[in-house]
Amino acid sequence: MSGPDGYIAGIEGRAERDRARVLQDASRCKGAPPTDPSGPRGAPEPLRRPVPPPTPYPLEDLGDLLGGAAKAMRRVIQAPDAICGAAVLAAASLAVQGLADVVHLGRVYLLSLWFLSVAESGERKSAVDTSAMCAAREFERDLGVIYKDELQAHLARLAEWESRCEDAKKSAKGTQGVGLADALRALGPAPLAPLVPTVIVADFTAEGIAKLLSAGRPTIGAFTDEAALVFGGHGMTKETVMRTAGTFSKLWDNGTLDRIRATDGAVKYYGRRMAMHLMAQPVIAERALSDDVLGGQGFLARCLIAWPESTAGSRPLVSESIRDDPALIHLAVRLGNLHRLPMQYVDDNWQELNPVALRLTTAAAETWREFHDLVETRMAPRGAYSTCRAWASKTPEQCMRIAGVLTLVEDPEAREIGAPAIERAAEIALWHLDEAVRLAGTASLSVEVKDAEALLAWCHETGRLVLYSGAALRLGPSRIRENKRFTQAMAELEKANWASKRADGAVVDGKQRRTVWDIAPLSEGR
Repeated sequence: MSGPDGYIAGIEGRAERDRARVLQDASRCKGAPPTDPSGPRGAPEPLRRPVPPPTPYPLEDLGDLLGGAAKAMRRVIQAPDAICGAAVLAAASLAVQGLADVVHLGRVYLLSLWFLSVAESGERKSAVDTSAMCAAREFERDLGVIYKDELQAHLARLAEWESRCEDAKKSAKGTQGVGLADALRALGPAPLAPLVPTVIVADFTAEGIAKLLSAGRPTIGAFTDEAALVFGGHGMTKETVMRTAGTFSKLWDNGTLDRIRATDGAVKYYGRRMAMHLMAQPVIAERALSDDVLGGQGFLARCLIAWPESTAGSRPLVSESIRDDPALIHLAVRLGNLHRLPMQYVDDNWQELNPVALRLTTAAAETWREFHDLVETRMAPRGAYSTCRAWASKTPEQCMRIAGVLTLVEDPEAREIGAPAIERAAEIALWHLDEAVRLAGTASLSVEVKDAEALLAWCHETGRLVLYSGAALRLGPSRIRENKRFTQAMAELEKANWASKRADGAVVDGKQRRTVWDIAPLSEGR
């Protein structure tokens, strides 16, 4: 870094380049231009713009510990750099999120980080997850061993308490209940059960997370290398996705959870923390990024997104064991120690965290203010971040959270965040914001293009190479079963050369049809 002026100037230069790229990409968002209907149909074009390549992930800004581990994964496992970087930073967030909060200008910033990493099957996401999360999983196993002994002791205490309650009730029968209330008060409440020792969950819903945080530790991690379990599960159906997104967003914002159910009434939990890393295949990620509820409600905007290029085809065999790599061993030891540090609670309530405060030095506060204001100006109309304001508006906070994680990982006793940590965190946060800009077309497709994609997918799934309007309106996807939307969807398919209209109709399904299209097979797409 060359000081605050050079740092900010570098960000401004990159923002100008991003703005030019955004404007260029936006001009292609509507698909290919219409072809001459009188000529032969050309090869089909994508209905959405191709995603431009990402920039290299700033592994150096992770620091010696996290960056060293990520580089080792990149060298030995040979997964994409952004997958490795996100994995170690997410693991670090899980380890420290219960220890401290960043406090600045009267606001509290949690250290919980959420990541959505996108990569094809075979990109070695599982191997990266296993390496990054080994300390957390070992810690969870240790807790499980302790829990077994604690549970046996608890059941014995509970049995004794229940027996004494029954004795008190029997004694009160002779006095028609007089004195029973005093006797039960003297016995006190039932012994508290030990906290469920779950540290990591992979297949989860908002309901399940709420139940876990009511009975378990106040800090958990939602980590999976198969995000289809989450985005395709019960919690993400049309009926539940809004509730799921809202519940998780509150947890990210301030560590609270609300639950109102007919069975157990209304409860509210405070002082909880959840780190998250969802690793998804492109087909699952595209579906999530195109979901209006997940995007509009803010769930996705709270995620640090990474969609790196594949490393397949450039991965010669490496004769090393990642388990024996010194950088990975060092990371596991540090994160394991962080997991085992005592956390502070509210009034000895072991389920409501009261973390210590991390504050910014004067220089760090000034650097963060300049960063905040710069990102804000780039959200103006036609600005570099105007196409992804939801992500941009969260980026200054993401910077603060990342800086807190980097600081505690490097010095668990730290109570201040310095300017260098803010600068490094800003580079990482900006990289993920650049990813949101790069992928904005996926999240902001027009209704017509989404309808066209759904209709084309249905044609290919059902083997229809000839389509007439009646069949589509009667049997096609529900979203296009009205004439206006069907017509608009077909217009998009015609513009992209996926469909060509027959001027005189055709005989289909035994009848003459007036409005008929030839549909290009999937194999012709490019």
